[in-house]
Amino acid sequence: MKKISNLILVLGIASAFCFSACVDKFAVGDAFLEKAPGVDVNIDTVFTSAEYTRNFLWSAYGQLYCTYTSGNMMNGAPIDVLSDSYHCYVSWGGPKQSYYPGLLTEDAQDTENGNFQGKFSYSTKTGGLNADAGGRVSIYETVRKCWQIINNIERVPDMSDTEKSRLRGEAYTIMASRYFDAFRNFGGLCLARKDYEVGENHTSGRATAMETVEFIDSLIVCAINEPGFIWNIPNADQGQWSGRLTRASARALRAKVWMFAASPLFNNKEPYMEYTADKVTEFTNIEHVWFGKEDPTLWNRCLQYCEDFFNDNAANGNYYALVQPTSQDEAGYRRAFRRGYRYRNDATNHEKLFDAHPTLTLSDGGWGWGWRGFALDCLRQGGAVPTNELMECFGMADGRNFPYENLYGAGKNPQGIDIFADRDPRLYETILVPRHNLPSGFDYAGNSYMDNWVGGAFEYNSNFGNKDDVASGYCKFKWLLDYYGGNRYDDEYIGVPYIRLAEMYLIRAEAKAETGDLRGALDDIHVVRSRVGLGRLEVMNPQLNLTTNKENLINEILRERNCEIGAECGDRVYDMIRRKRQDLFTKPLHEIRIYRLDANGNRLTEGNQSWDPATPWPKFEYEKPQIVNGARRWWDPGFWTNKWYLDPVSRIEVQKGYGLTQNPGW
Repeated sequence: MKKISNLILVLGIASAFCFSACVDKFAVGDAFLEKAPGVDVNIDTVFTSAEYTRNFLWSAYGQLYCTYTSGNMMNGAPIDVLSDSYHCYVSWGGPKQSYYPGLLTEDAQDTENGNFQGKFSYSTKTGGLNADAGGRVSIYETVRKCWQIINNIERVPDMSDTEKSRLRGEAYTIMASRYFDAFRNFGGLCLARKDYEVGENHTSGRATAMETVEFIDSLIVCAINEPGFIWNIPNADQGQWSGRLTRASARALRAKVWMFAASPLFNNKEPYMEYTADKVTEFTNIEHVWFGKEDPTLWNRCLQYCEDFFNDNAANGNYYALVQPTSQDEAGYRRAFRRGYRYRNDATNHEKLFDAHPTLTLSDGGWGWGWRGFALDCLRQGGAVPTNELMECFGMADGRNFPYENLYGAGKNPQGIDIFADRDPRLYETILVPRHNLPSGFDYAGNSYMDNWVGGAFEYNSNFGNKDDVASGYCKFKWLLDYYGGNRYDDEYIGVPYIRLAEMYLIRAEAKAETGDLRGALDDIHVVRSRVGLGRLEVMNPQLNLTTNKENLINEILRERNCEIGAECGDRVYDMIRRKRQDLFTKPLHEIRIYRLDANGNRLTEGNQSWDPATPWPKFEYEKPQIVNGARRWWDPGFWTNKWYLDPVSRIEVQKGYGLTQNPGW
């Protein structure tokens, strides 16, 4: 392989060598390996050549988690649609089949039944692009590859010790990330602490939640301590190696792992849910899903690992930095934000710390595959449509929080206020809302305006599919950009962040808030917000008393995380889970109905109400009806139980009898 930016293409070549012969599926309870590597190509062959060894590691890169890989999309929808920010309208999608009606079962995570409705799988589906249809790859396949590299790389004759160390660091980091993926969906895991021999049973059972976190941490420490594991990819090598993991990736991952661990889901005086008597077995242990106590010092650990990252970055010339605007206006702010979240690092963009490369370009792939498949599912099919709650999450351009909660309803907006004007620039990069006088270069489908109100051209015109793309009254923009504008972004390489620098500031802000440094937390939040021109949060929202009210500040950090990193790695739903936000899961969500008003203040609801740019921008009224299509059972009084914080473990795996237990409530 010559370029990691061409990773996915290379994986197709590498698979002929590595995947079919050297990587067997992992049957967790039966054996770590079901059969020996192939006769023609085996492990001995892999480690006889530096080129072969590198290709083997690149195959593990192909299995990094990306919520927009088809195998992770719940049959047409990314996991963001389980949060309060997006809703799935496709009838065949996993959310409408399993989660929304409250019908998720222990079988939903398995490939054996052909369902694939769960958001993550304990042992079978993780979304690697090199697997069978749908990208289903066990995390344990990735784990096995990484252990094989770690344990055998010293055998490679034509590779320097420095490169061997570097590849070990990358393998440790990949393995830690895959365990973390599973941990935040299931809690304690079965831990493979080595590369098991052929036929050797893996029977250690399920580790406790804390044992799992400490094990993940130990892998990250091993990566950090590898002397050849570089801090950053040199600028001259970015075109070839953008996306390779570094010591910065490992340090950032360590902070993110402990942020999740320190949160109230596991770190609590009581478990989030107890086992009922009929579910207790000889293997059952509540500490599989609970730390057994509340330990505030875990936030100190998270904060320390944040400081370790920033100190290491400073020692390396502050190589990683937020992309800054080239002009102090909406266009400059939007371009900076877009470069930070969307595009891969290059000589001038050093914001990504850990990212996945789902495909090469938007047009690559077809239905259910690649970036184009994601676009078709999420946009034209209605697989991920923004909610009104997401729109309200974004504040105003001056830094005030959204002030128009009372303008919904007939006669409630007598001045015809445009609630979409003068907003946080990140809103316009996330959702398509009615706009005019769009900045140069930000036209949509050839128009310098967006008229997606009732009867407007975007909502009314049949060229925009069957209106599934605007089923809520809004349309997703983040990642898709101007999808209808002739796919003008086909030539741009995309990197989906697992962690980027903006999140590191927000992780540190949360850890500071939890350890009593509220002003320090606000300073970190402002670093992120100032990039898009927003005023200081505490100054622009004095009613929240953010310098003294910790609860309000934590809520604002979660809101800021949603505005900044929402729809990137599923973080919104994981934030709701780790913070045990039953209130957000059970609160009904809403659509928007935007009505253009005539000169007399009457709503225009019939026929084509598209806007003529030669006329003044209209005035509006708004309604926010509750979502009915795919209404979630969680909203029904009395339906919610805390079992929904973690997914059920595969029944097939539990029944193998090697000590794996089911999560409470399932």
